Amino acid sequence: MKLKSIIAGTTLLLIAGYFFSLRYQLKNPDKVLTEIKKQYSDIEGAYIDYTPENYRKLGLETTIYRGGIITAAKEYDFIADAYSGELIDTTEITTV
Repeated sequence: MKLKSIIAGTTLLLIAGYFFSLRYQLKNPDKVLTEIKKQYSDIEGAYIDYTPENYRKLGLETTIYRGGIITAAKEYDFIADAYSGELIDTTEITTV
């Protein structure tokens, strides 16, 4: 019985460690850009910086990717969370 408890406990720790490592692993920038492009229409171009950087907003700190979207009418800069791929902030670029 003691051996079964040790094996069960070890298995649970390994599974929990695996899922924990998935949560704290940077997403592929190409996949992040693909997901963000789905939110825009009439895209003429898009780019993303592959170098993650630290970002602080409202007292929260996270790792981000910076990029941009170019549509037929406007241009946008964006910031996306490097772990989840979620869009954090978008800024419209005004050209003079």
